[in-house]
Amino acid sequence: MIGMEDKIILTIFTDPMMGLSYESEPIMERLAEDYSGRIEFRYVMSVLVRDVSDFMTPVERTLPPDEGIRCYCKRLAKIYISEESIGGLPIHMEGFCLFDAEHRSSRPLCLAYKAAQLADLEKADAFLTALRHATVLDCRPTTHLEEILRIVRNCSIDEALFKKHYHDGSAAAALERDLALTQNLGIHSLPAYLIQNKEKALLLQSFDYKEFAVAIDALV
Repeated sequence: MIGMEDKIILTIFTDPMMGLSYESEPIMERLAEDYSGRIEFRYVMSVLVRDVSDFMTPVERTLPPDEGIRCYCKRLAKIYISEESIGGLPIHMEGFCLFDAEHRSSRPLCLAYKAAQLADLEKADAFLTALRHATVLDCRPTTHLEEILRIVRNCSIDEALFKKHYHDGSAAAALERDLALTQNLGIHSLPAYLIQNKEKALLLQSFDYKEFAVAIDALV
């Protein structure tokens, strides 16, 4: 196990829309408990969906934008539901409408997390969890700014300060740094996990607690 002189940094490369990160929450919670005081979690936003057209089928792309994206959302909802078996957490997809012709990217969600960090670092991770749950559990259209601001208020983050960072380019600059780190590490599939201890590091993609524990213990 980790000695008191050691510190583990677990950096999670993700996107608030990701059902797989939601299903991995029990693993992260167990790691936080088992390595209490010796592990620090960090989150890097990697924008899973730059534009829905990148994931749409050729047939979906030939349809009028709203219709094609609705068809894509129906397929995506089935993918979310199939991920329930990974962590056993419930996923609700009734009326799923995360994307539409005016909201074609998950970038607003990632930008929102960076704005939350800048507005209130201590509340940012709780905001990320709430944003993820709103997407996967409550099936809210969290690509819409009004939905994001509703969560900002629920998390007691200063709304005016959040909006300032969201719109003035500071959150966008922070997000670009996250995207550059993701690219520099050659990460092409999410979620991914960078486990670091002093000068040692290991990049992992897993949904198994034991694999995380083995990787952590190998670095200390």
